[in-house]
Amino acid sequence: MEQARESAPLSRILVSANCSLTPKMALVFFVGVATGSLSVALYFVWHGFWPVLPFAGLELACLGAALWISQRRGRYREIISVFEDRVRVEKGVGRPEEVFEAPRTWVRLVEEQGPGRGHPGRLYLSSHGKRVEIGTPLVQEERETLGRRVRELLGQPVRRGSSTNRRPDD
Repeated sequence: MEQARESAPLSRILVSANCSLTPKMALVFFVGVATGSLSVALYFVWHGFWPVLPFAGLELACLGAALWISQRRGRYREIISVFEDRVRVEKGVGRPEEVFEAPRTWVRLVEEQGPGRGHPGRLYLSSHGKRVEIGTPLVQEERETLGRRVRELLGQPVRRGSSTNRRPDD
């Protein structure tokens, strides 16, 4: 029983993209567009303009690829678990594809500024020469909030009153 209590995280943060298009909705959208597009293409094919059909097929293939990429990115997750003795980050689509685990006392949050105005900064958890980026699907304001929360959980001083990605000319 005591071992189970030790393995429960003190805090767990789930970072994911805000994807409101469900797979079912994406399929309905694709079928609707395909029906309309192929209806128009087949009308023109019926009247002898057969070159329209390959272009309609190419258009639908591009739309299908874009929807597939969108759905895949919508399933991307980062789970940051803070235990009493360690920090664990699991990243991936559907299941953990990358895992970072390090002793909590040695983990540091590293903030890098973006290359210029309008480019978001990056957050890394670093320990013993290894590091993992966190907050990848987030916009800059959400990334700053995540950085403050992770600093609190790690027991590091939280920077108040200034943004980590602001430049003097902003």
